[in-house]
Amino acid sequence: MTNHEADNLIKRIAAGDMQALEILYRNMSKPVYFYALRLTGSPEAAEDVMQDTFISVLKGSGNYKEKGKGTSFIFTIAKNRATDWLRRNRNTVGLDDISGLPDDNNPVYFSESIITFMQMLSPLNKKERDIVIMRLLSDMTLTQISRELGIPKGTVFWTYNNAVKKLRKASEGGNPNEKQV
Repeated sequence: MTNHEADNLIKRIAAGDMQALEILYRNMSKPVYFYALRLTGSPEAAEDVMQDTFISVLKGSGNYKEKGKGTSFIFTIAKNRATDWLRRNRNTVGLDDISGLPDDNNPVYFSESIITFMQMLSPLNKKERDIVIMRLLSDMTLTQISRELGIPKGTVFWTYNNAVKKLRKASEGGNPNEKQV
């Protein structure tokens, strides 16, 4: 979903259009969930954060100023809700291994293709995996990812490109961590 599309939907939500909220939720719930999962490390917390994010979008839509940054607005809310959750729950679980993800019994969030996608990311380290998830599932630009993670854009660009190379090599049956000579 583009920022412009999100802006339009948020404007419609502010006008009381609940169908716009449904469309926004359908298109953004998975990216917000995975973003919250990355921040909290907990599938249960990520689900709560995701739900709270859309409730906040509904409540705050009337105050939103259309600037072409609708998805950033949503991810900022998700970040704030995740931060609130982390403050309340000091003991969190890391997202260092995919086995921490819930099973695929929840069709809303974990269709077979999402689980397969997450398994495909297993050759990547945490930083690479986070950037790829933010780029592909959350549809964030590298500049947005740089701002969100607080790391230089060049580092994000380099890390993303190396991650894509690793994934390509792994899909071809090679060792993704082997250096080329």
